[in-house]
Amino acid sequence: MKPASLSLLSISASIALGLSSCALEQAATAPEPTNFLKSTGTDMAQRVDRLPFEHSWFNPKVDLTKYKNIVVRPVTTAYLRREKWEESKSPAIPDKRAYLRRCNALARHWDKSLAKAFSSPLCVYYKTSDTSQPGTLILEVALTEVRFDRPASKHGEAEIPAGSLASAVAGPPVCAFESRTRDAATGKLVSTAADRRGPEIKVIPSQTHSFAKPIVDIRGE
Repeated sequence: MKPASLSLLSISASIALGLSSCALEQAATAPEPTNFLKSTGTDMAQRVDRLPFEHSWFNPKVDLTKYKNIVVRPVTTAYLRREKWEESKSPAIPDKRAYLRRCNALARHWDKSLAKAFSSPLCVYYKTSDTSQPGTLILEVALTEVRFDRPASKHGEAEIPAGSLASAVAGPPVCAFESRTRDAATGKLVSTAADRRGPEIKVIPSQTHSFAKPIVDIRGE
């Protein structure tokens, strides 16, 4: 494999770790881009065949072999489709504020997954916070859509509050992200990726029969 391809795969695999750590499988519906990637002008129809995302692109004019360091920004929820929060409405998530708390917790979980991935001896980059070093990339990741699992009733069925708009539109749990990687010195766009995934749905029994494990707590290899 070419070193440039290895570098791109290293970044992408690390993002995939954030997905796989939530036991997420590719969803049937492709992600709808937000301004996080729209602002870059990237053609969202592009895809690198060997990468596991609905969208992936890297700048063919950039020599990826010159990069040795990477700065990983905290995963942001600024581009989250917050208007869809009612699709997660339940006794565990009664309002938008509770929904956003869950999303922020999920973002922090991804931060830890990415930090662990880039700290691995197998990673081709040295993780740093210094953007002034030569040969440094900046990776940014945005959570763009999150739909949490439904609580379980005592009969093992999902509980949906009566009269909730969510009862008409909610589906399986979903998580979508977008990422962009830039040259730290020039700001030049190096690569982008986006995907939308849904997990293996696992209802976890509880004494109250009222809680199904949310995306943030789902684990997988």
